[in-house]
Amino acid sequence: MKHSKKILLIETILMLVSLFCFILFDINYYLYLLIVGLTSASLYLFFKPPRNKERFDTDIILIIVISLLFYYAITYFIGFFSGFYYTSYSKQLVGILTNIITAIILIVSVENIRELLIKNNAYHKSIIFITPLVCLLLELPSAMSFSLYSTKVDFFNAFLNVVVPLIAKNITLTYIVYKSNKYSSILYQILLTIPNYLVPVFPNLGDFFSTVINTILPIIILVLALNITTVKFEKIKNSRKLGKSNILELSIHIFLLLTVLSTLYLTSNMFRFTSLAIGSNSMAKVINKGDIVIIDKKQKDINKNDVIAYDQGGRIIVHRVVDILEDETGNVYITKGDANESSDGWTVNNKNLTGKVLVKIKWLGWPTVKLSELLR
Repeated sequence: MKHSKKILLIETILMLVSLFCFILFDINYYLYLLIVGLTSASLYLFFKPPRNKERFDTDIILIIVISLLFYYAITYFIGFFSGFYYTSYSKQLVGILTNIITAIILIVSVENIRELLIKNNAYHKSIIFITPLVCLLLELPSAMSFSLYSTKVDFFNAFLNVVVPLIAKNITLTYIVYKSNKYSSILYQILLTIPNYLVPVFPNLGDFFSTVINTILPIIILVLALNITTVKFEKIKNSRKLGKSNILELSIHIFLLLTVLSTLYLTSNMFRFTSLAIGSNSMAKVINKGDIVIIDKKQKDINKNDVIAYDQGGRIIVHRVVDILEDETGNVYITKGDANESSDGWTVNNKNLTGKVLVKIKWLGWPTVKLSELLR
């Protein structure tokens, strides 16, 4: 416990320096790498944590390797349906080596700092909780540049795509180091990062699915690590209570799993059915602002009075079909919002048609609508 106050001070300084490098000016990456590397080396010389073999080293390494093998297998399997894209990293030998070396320097430096912060102070709780934030901020300047985002929407999208997975990853790696050592977390980082510079093609999962998968992966590893490292010292004597508890727990898990899978299915926009939060009252009384509608994207048999979703200048609009015409391209739809006095000032053809609205769910879209309004 004697180092706790010093470590808290060091963590505060590290967070401020990282935020300064991220926000106040666009620091050169190699300069930032030098700062992090020197900080890691200095802390190592100052603290020098013990190098005892931990109880769960082998188990955690197996969890990491198996989980990442499944991760690559699943993402590349999805890629056969969603498509692939070519890497944006250098394909030249010098560029590949430069990327790998700089990545390894940053990984080893950050994981060394992580271990030094939590292993050398008798596991003070406040330091354990702050350490994931410190390491996240140390990685942030290399993951995204604050100067690239000109609007709140751009920055918010970047936050979701980059920061949310980083939060999950750093919580997991901090627990892994807490129960094992930095070599396990370095292995995780290397297996997840280095293939980016070596493999020429990657599954084109889109921002949404990439964010979800990169967030869920460390959470799964964390749950598996918790199951292995948690030892139950009390046995439940009443087998009936145990059975009821197991059934209730299983039911809750199944419900949560189905909820998550349904949400991913409806919000990914990669499958037949998708969902949309309504942001206006143009269809009021039938579909109100804040409602969510379920859209069948393959339903092209559109009749008069059907409610459809279509793309108009990059915006998805949900209005009712009031008339159907024909031209050389096929059907052309005249649409109108139920609460509007006149028809829309444009026509909708099959090319712009997103799908037919099947179901509405009241009020469930309010959080999305309010967040969108706040960002605008």
